[in-house]
Amino acid sequence: MYRLESDNLKTLLAGEGQLLEMISAGAPLPQILDRVCSALDMQVGNVVSLVLFPDDEEHTLHNIAHSAAEFGLTAFSCTPILSEDEKFFGTLEMYCCVSRVPTRGECELIDRAAHLAALVIQHHNHELEAEDWSLDLDGATRRSPCEGPPSSN
Repeated sequence: MYRLESDNLKTLLAGEGQLLEMISAGAPLPQILDRVCSALDMQVGNVVSLVLFPDDEEHTLHNIAHSAAEFGLTAFSCTPILSEDEKFFGTLEMYCCVSRVPTRGECELIDRAAHLAALVIQHHNHELEAEDWSLDLDGATRRSPCEGPPSSN
């Protein structure tokens, strides 16, 4: 059921290479995070994973937990997605069809996936900030710092 360690490493490296290609090609954030989750699901086996953001509403979280239970899935892992400076981006949730805890190797994969998700989210946030900054420069009127605010006439 589980691949040999060297096969896992080859698959992991290939998957990370594909993620880097998606990022450099400007793929949308949900598509990249879906790839992270799918790769993790394939590596661990018999799990379903998803990324939840802090602004997801409470009823969404309740619906996900309820749906998982309806399909016979139990909570397997809940890992925070954190930036290098410990900023909370969300959680990597995993549900399993068999009630069990992750093995040490699976925990390492989950931590790696959470780290990749953090990098992807951080890159996405930087891109948005760069767009906002660019829009500010393009839309701003060039004014001297000594001038007062523009008149509303």
